[in-house]
Amino acid sequence: MMLIIQLVSLSSLLLGFTYVIFSNITDFKEDMKNNAVINATLVGDYCAVPLVFDVSESATETLGKLQNIPSLEVGIVYNDKNEVFAEYYKNGNKISISSTVKKGSWNKFENNYLSVSKPIFSDDEFAGTIYLRVSTEELTMKINDYLVKMAILLVSLLLVNYILATWLQKVLSEPILNLTKATKEISEVGNYKLRVNKQGNDEIGVLVDEYNKMLSQIYVREEALKQRTHELTETLGDLKQTQEKLINSEKLAALGQLIAGVAHEINTPLGAIRSSIGNINKTMCFVLNEYPLFINELPKDKKAKFLELVEDSFKKNKHMLTSKEERTLKKKISKLLENHDIANAYSFADTFVDMMVVENVENYLDLLQHEDAEKIIETAYKITGLQRSTENIEFAADRASKVVFALKNSSRVNNYEEQVLADVTEGIESVLILYNNQIKQGIEVEKVYKKIPKILCYYDELNQVWTNILHNAIYAMDLSGRLTIKTDVDKDWVVVSITDSGRGIPRDEIDKIFDPFFSTKPTGEGTGIGLDISKRIIEKHNGKIEVESEPGKTTFSVYLPIIGSNNIEPIKPQQ
Repeated sequence: MMLIIQLVSLSSLLLGFTYVIFSNITDFKEDMKNNAVINATLVGDYCAVPLVFDVSESATETLGKLQNIPSLEVGIVYNDKNEVFAEYYKNGNKISISSTVKKGSWNKFENNYLSVSKPIFSDDEFAGTIYLRVSTEELTMKINDYLVKMAILLVSLLLVNYILATWLQKVLSEPILNLTKATKEISEVGNYKLRVNKQGNDEIGVLVDEYNKMLSQIYVREEALKQRTHELTETLGDLKQTQEKLINSEKLAALGQLIAGVAHEINTPLGAIRSSIGNINKTMCFVLNEYPLFINELPKDKKAKFLELVEDSFKKNKHMLTSKEERTLKKKISKLLENHDIANAYSFADTFVDMMVVENVENYLDLLQHEDAEKIIETAYKITGLQRSTENIEFAADRASKVVFALKNSSRVNNYEEQVLADVTEGIESVLILYNNQIKQGIEVEKVYKKIPKILCYYDELNQVWTNILHNAIYAMDLSGRLTIKTDVDKDWVVVSITDSGRGIPRDEIDKIFDPFFSTKPTGEGTGIGLDISKRIIEKHNGKIEVESEPGKTTFSVYLPIIGSNNIEPIKPQQ
């Protein structure tokens, strides 16, 4: 602070003194010039008459009086022809004067003298010119003396300025510095108990009193704020617990609506398993009791074809046939058998399709033309039924396992899971398994799954989002319509779009569907927090959810950030 005051004062003094010195030196020169011009004018006036009458002695006498002016060294009068008419030299020492100084009215400082030239007129007619040369030695001494005095004055003022600045720092700056130091400590440590010492009763003392009073008020408010913050923290904790309970309640409510369908989805494969086990038991009894007699009675040439037929049915890597494919193959095989005059051609064709023997059927015409053809084909069907039954059991067990796995994933209520790299499509498929009972009643599902990368997410919470959206879509379609599910990549986002052909959302309600406890369902059929929870979960993933709706088409689009994209921040774990 003191250094700044000194610099400012020094700069001000230097600027002021510089201006005064140059101004006074200019005035000194101007005074000297004016005096020389006045002398030149007076001498010219006295020499006008002698010039007119060409009396040089009178002009010389007039110039001789210039010796009374100590600083004047040269005086010359020129006639109208620029010829020297009279001249004066101090101490009689003649000095060479350039002819260029003889003309016009002018004055000029050069080297150590001042030159002045003035025209002489008589009755407004040009009579000649007066030239004076004045020494500037006296002016130089005056300026030097002035500069010494000003330097002494400047040093004196700087000394006084230093003394005053030191005193002002003690009186003004030190209390302000104390205030600044206290403010810095308070901002860094937050110690509002700190107080600044008062050093006087002047304006700064009043400022210190008010500052200390302000600190006291801030301390009281800070303590009250801490207490309020503690209370709000406890309230926030209670709200989080309530929110978790609501989320779990909504999740369990959705699961409750799925229980009947899930039970059916499990009972169906269990029924298939029981039926297949029954078929296996019957076939095993036949194999143990009747098959040895049958195979021994079968002619040798027919036995080889019989075993070839069984082996052909046992072949793996055969895809499951659709109903349309089965009908087409039965017609094709039946026509082939009829062309070879095989009785009961359609019945045999039906059996061959069930046994998955649909190619090269003509290889078994010998068996079909045998008198015991029905018994042979029936025995082959029973033997190969063992494989079909085991495949049915395997398929049913896999189906039941998927349902149980999907139910397990959806029933978890732990909100403290860690983020994992997961495939969004797998989660959607798990939820679809749980809703399969409702979907198969009259909803056509179209899946357009494009290749998408895995994303870092809370997998179970995202499954809750798919559960809420799919449940609302099925409800909106009244179990009849078209459900389209698409997955795609849009720049840095994985996009999941779920479209239903339901009745749509009214325009005056579409902006409210994400509000807590808002529901378009009848009382008792929904809590109104499903979509609110879904939106919170998506925002927790730094994503976004959008909805477009019109009668017959409602689309929910969920955008989830891809790992490493520039438009997101890392997902913060839930506290």
